[in-house]
Amino acid sequence: MADNYYRAILNNQIIVSAVDSKDIVNKAIQLHSLSPISADALGRVLTVAALMGQTLKDKEDYLTTVVNGGGILGSITACSDAVGNVKGCIDVTNAPNVYDANGNLDVKGSVGKTGKVTVIKNIGLKQPYVGTSPMVSGAIADDFANYYATSEQQPCALTVGITINKEGKCTAAGGVLVQVLPNCDAQLLDNVETTLYAMDEMSYQFQFNSAKDIVHKFFGGYDNFVESKSCSVRYHCDCSEQRFERAIVGLGQKEAQSIVDEVGFIEVTCHFCNKKYKFDKNSVDKLFVKK
Repeated sequence: MADNYYRAILNNQIIVSAVDSKDIVNKAIQLHSLSPISADALGRVLTVAALMGQTLKDKEDYLTTVVNGGGILGSITACSDAVGNVKGCIDVTNAPNVYDANGNLDVKGSVGKTGKVTVIKNIGLKQPYVGTSPMVSGAIADDFANYYATSEQQPCALTVGITINKEGKCTAAGGVLVQVLPNCDAQLLDNVETTLYAMDEMSYQFQFNSAKDIVHKFFGGYDNFVESKSCSVRYHCDCSEQRFERAIVGLGQKEAQSIVDEVGFIEVTCHFCNKKYKFDKNSVDKLFVKK
């Protein structure tokens, strides 16, 4: 897979990152059988998670984002790590399409804005870092920009765009994250803000340009433009039989045995890829013998 994530630094004061997430969104559509509005909403959160994952420092680090705006789509979850893996799920996979006054999918209204954004980072500390912030619009990009400003005290600009065609396929998707480092020059910041205002609708940009193309197109003319990172980001679920074995053990032997006695087996489904794992009586018994 060609690199679909690109990052550059402007004058050691501003970090600009972009990700082309079309393939990620289409994989989510395939795995979850998403309606267009569910695909658009989950796609936006997956795109943001892909950008956020690349801000993690160590390859073992990973994060989980949960958006619950109180709308008809329910909770939207996306996970990512530092090596380019992204996965996600949404409560309502086949929500009816709702349109705004301009005839576009009303993602904002369907996500809602009465809830919160939660970000859980596992970054090698004794306890995960947990940050929350209130929803501000339901458009996802605004909500995560507010998260950065209020929970992490880092000013940033974030824009995300998804295009879903009539057949329910994603034809363009991507996002740009601009992070301002401490002591940023005021004039440079003003210039970058002007550039951001000049950018057309984001999904349109990714229809014709790669992530690298977009960063160079809008920011390549700045002084001291330095490429920082280029890599591939993909939808990948790391579920395994061993992981679900641990979950069954976590139920306790009495509860697990009760389920087996009632239906003859325990079957679990991964929320992120819909893969099913089935454990018969012998398999369950062996788990508790191990313990």
